[in-house]
Amino acid sequence: MFIVNLIKKAIEFFKGLFGNKK
Repeated sequence: MFIVNLIKKAIEFFKGLFGNKK
């Protein structure tokens, strides 16, 4: 599923941003 792959990448991207801020 192409959409699911994009969502997973977006989640990991935001996790990285929040992880770096904390």
